[in-house]
Amino acid sequence: MTHTTRPSQRLTLSALTLALCLFAVPFASEAQAQKKGAQKKSTGKAKPGENLLPEASQTPDPNRKPVATQLPPSILVRWQGKPGINRYRLQLATDEKFEDIVFDQAVEGRQYVVKDLPPGNYFWRVAPAAAETSIAYSTPERVTLGTEPKVAVASVVMPADATGWRVATGEVVKVAPASLRPGGVVDFVGLGADGRVFAVDGASGISLWTSRYNPAAGNQSPGPASVSFEPLVVGDPARGAYVVVATQGGVRALLGDTGRETWRASLEGTAVSGTASDLDGDGRQELVVVTEGPEMLYVINPLSGRVSASQKLSGAVAGPPYPFEADGKRGVLLGLRQGSVEFRGADGQVIGEAKLDENVTTAPLVMRRGEMSFMAVGGNSALWALSLPDLKVLGAIRAEDDSVRGSLAAADVDGDGSNEIVMVTKKGRVALVSTNDGTVRWFAEGGEAASSAAFADVNGDGVLDVIVPGAGSTFALAFSGRDGSLVMRVEESGKGAQSASGRTRTLVVTPALGGGGWLVGGDPAGTGLRAVELPKGSVKTASN
Repeated sequence: MTHTTRPSQRLTLSALTLALCLFAVPFASEAQAQKKGAQKKSTGKAKPGENLLPEASQTPDPNRKPVATQLPPSILVRWQGKPGINRYRLQLATDEKFEDIVFDQAVEGRQYVVKDLPPGNYFWRVAPAAAETSIAYSTPERVTLGTEPKVAVASVVMPADATGWRVATGEVVKVAPASLRPGGVVDFVGLGADGRVFAVDGASGISLWTSRYNPAAGNQSPGPASVSFEPLVVGDPARGAYVVVATQGGVRALLGDTGRETWRASLEGTAVSGTASDLDGDGRQELVVVTEGPEMLYVINPLSGRVSASQKLSGAVAGPPYPFEADGKRGVLLGLRQGSVEFRGADGQVIGEAKLDENVTTAPLVMRRGEMSFMAVGGNSALWALSLPDLKVLGAIRAEDDSVRGSLAAADVDGDGSNEIVMVTKKGRVALVSTNDGTVRWFAEGGEAASSAAFADVNGDGVLDVIVPGAGSTFALAFSGRDGSLVMRVEESGKGAQSASGRTRTLVVTPALGGGGWLVGGDPAGTGLRAVELPKGSVKTASN
């Protein structure tokens, strides 16, 4: 599969469309776009060619943090390594025979960033740190270091046998990190394609417990055709963490450490999404659950499972509810697929509503730009921005022959104090959008199997990179947060390389003991859960 990237540009996605012919429909020129931006004030609707935040000031914010430090030209060397060996001797030379060695050092892990070298061509090789002769060294490989202040990646490939663990769970639809047990260990809760929910130890992948969608049925009873309700992890001072999952006829709560059921709530319809948030300001969380068939919104007491409020919805909801508070009002934001966004309170009643020109395809995501909060939401042909709490359309990034899908993700990629938004499209495009000016920093192709993105600094340049699931023989792809270039490809092998149902996948990144991190998600073949170890210093506080 070819993974195409484009250089960083301060253009809207529509401008990229015009310049690079990424989309079939041509858009207006920059001057026309500015004219249409002026028209937006009177029409209240975003036009093709606008950016996400057309009213954003171009004057630098004096309170804005400096962008991540520009590194001198550096080389990232990544190697396969050997099982059980974590310490290696890394050498770089200007010649293939290693007669002119410019770097010779023992390093830990399976990748290292070499700095302070002049531009030019180099060769590198590694061996277990105990090796004393060149016989144990790997075959020399060439890498070119340019003059640009960036990290040159000697090899983007992380092999199929990269350090980590696997567990056979069957196809994984969703996975999330969770603190299920005392001691600060981060475990993982996953949702299987058949509705099963499972928990595994975060360090080893060893199973903690498994719960069927319909525990009253026998082991041979088939599960539902599709379950989308992502398990919710809620803390309880008396009983510790517990996990709320969908079940036949409603939802139920399971103890986080054992999976034992503590309560069950009967609901009309099938639970499809939910969230946990303090809706009434008492310092305790409530559960908000959305169902289909019929479309309903429920507010549930998380300690007892008692339903405290319920309201009929006008249609199906895209993604989970998003907790939000403004002007003393608390509630959740909902993206309705039929083309509207609602702000509903603790009683489920509508507080505010906005209509869009197209169907909604993602859950809302709340962002801040300076003192202003705004909401981003994906649609059939655009990424939309709406003001909060009044829900007025601010602008849109259009993609006429494509649509935003899955879940929007956000992180302060470059350390300037403002988050960037990552969106994935139906055709597998991955785009990084600035919330300072509403423009697309870069876009890349190769996210056909992705429904969302995760973040980690995998190339050691001080900027968070964007990680998405890969397809076919690729477990994951990482694109540089600076310019969208491919900086890591985690491979699959054997049967694990074959695609399964064609469902999109998600990945999560969490810290690991020792300063590194884990990249965790279902494998492309749908056989189970895989965790890949990330290098030290790669995992930061990344999400919105």
